[in-house]
This record gives sequence, C-alpha cells and structure tokens, in this order.
Amino acid sequence: MKPLFIVFVFLFFWDTALAGLNPLSSELHKRCYKNGICRLECYESEMLVAYCTFQLECCIRGNPEP
Repeated sequence: MKPLFIVFVFLFFWDTALAGLNPLSSELHKRCYKNGICRLECYESEMLVAYCTFQLECCIRGNPEP
C-alpha cells in the first residue's frame, strides 16, 4: 500500500514540476508589445500585433476596422 501511495504522489507532482521546466509554459501568457499577451492564437475579439518566441502570437484587445 505504501509504494502505491508514493507512486501516486510522484505522478501527482510530476506535472507541476515539469511545468516550470517547459520553456513554452513560461512564454505563454507573457506580456508583449503594446501591453499584449502571448498566446497560441488570437481570439476573434483581439488583433495580432507581433510575434513572441516559439511562434506565439502577441494579441491585444480590440478588433481593427476593415
């Protein structure tokens, strides 16, 4: 029973430990140009103003007029 508990605890905290080591997780939702946010893809209510590292998009709120 004790080894099973240790394995469960290890697996539970493994994801949290790797999140800090993943370079993409630190770049995601990072502030960028003109107070924007780095994301994988901009929402419809946002516009793309620049690109962040790892080909993430720097998005700011607002939709430009056509």
